[in-house]
Amino acid sequence: MATAYCDATIFTGETWVEGHALLVEGGKILDIAAQNRIPGDAKRAAYKGQILAPGFIDAQVNGGGNVLLNNTPTADACIAIAKAHQKHGTTRLLPTCISDTPEITGKALAATRTAHKSCPNILGIHIEGPHLGQERRGVHKSEYLRSLSADDLKLYQPESGEVILTTVAPETVSPDDIKKLKQQGAIISLGHTSASPDKIKAALAAGATGFTHLFNGMGKPGENAPADTAVRDQDSWCGIIIDGFHVTPEMLQLALRSKPKGKVFLVSDAMPPAASDNPQPFQLYGETIRVENGRCVNHEGKLAGSSITMADAVRNCVKSFGVEMEEALRMASAYPAAFLGLDQRFGKLLPGFDADIVAMTPEIEIRSVIVAGREG
Repeated sequence: MATAYCDATIFTGETWVEGHALLVEGGKILDIAAQNRIPGDAKRAAYKGQILAPGFIDAQVNGGGNVLLNNTPTADACIAIAKAHQKHGTTRLLPTCISDTPEITGKALAATRTAHKSCPNILGIHIEGPHLGQERRGVHKSEYLRSLSADDLKLYQPESGEVILTTVAPETVSPDDIKKLKQQGAIISLGHTSASPDKIKAALAAGATGFTHLFNGMGKPGENAPADTAVRDQDSWCGIIIDGFHVTPEMLQLALRSKPKGKVFLVSDAMPPAASDNPQPFQLYGETIRVENGRCVNHEGKLAGSSITMADAVRNCVKSFGVEMEEALRMASAYPAAFLGLDQRFGKLLPGFDADIVAMTPEIEIRSVIVAGREG
């Protein structure tokens, strides 16, 4: 039996639709039907006064619900993180393992692989490091940073439809190795780098397609830094953290003006306090990280990820950064889906797409979240 999600304003990912209902069956969107043409045998679910938008897709989620993947690299931890973020509109995500020992990285990949098979929210894994540059490593632990080995190449091979996204620095990983990663199905993003423009362009030519948390870990615009190459390149995607601390409104507007439409997408870079009803300090590399005035910081005051969800990022875009709501919603759904090569399944509310739906108020307060046609 089909379910008709009705009495709401629908944002399809392309346009706004009034006076229609989403027809969903078997976890897929069947049609967008006029309210007076809803099949008589369809179950009705009313969302009066709300907006139905595509579910959010987060490509960088270190933790949530007071759980950090690096500290608990298990399938249960991955699912706990996913379910915490689901309450805030994120229907699909990549649990993210930051630079650590080969053992922890291997356990994290095995954990996400197991969780991917049972939890539809989990698309795969984002491995952010350890193949990063020392100069702009941020809070990544220096002693864990290293070059890419043959064992790493063997490990970073997607299985069973999962996504493996790797963040690497061009000064640490060669174009030949980037080409090998690309050929075996990994998605390569560049980040935590001080590489020259020529090295970055060589990495892009070899198969890298994105930049991780634009303007962070790659210098600021106007410094002839990697960030300048990132915003000038017309083919690559850029993830960006809109929490009010990592970038300014001016930096976001620069990225949106410089990159083709659809090439800048939101990430949360969430740490354990995100998506938690009772945020707690947490341990990272044996150091206590606290949330101070909304910022996740270490003892030096360095940013250590964020405490936001994707709903927060969308809200910040609209209310504080001057982005139109429909574009902010695309930045949280359609654009990350395209970056991950999943834009034929996710990121839009159109016939044939997975029924990943966020019901929210016009103020972007999440009221209900549906994943593959099931409300969670």
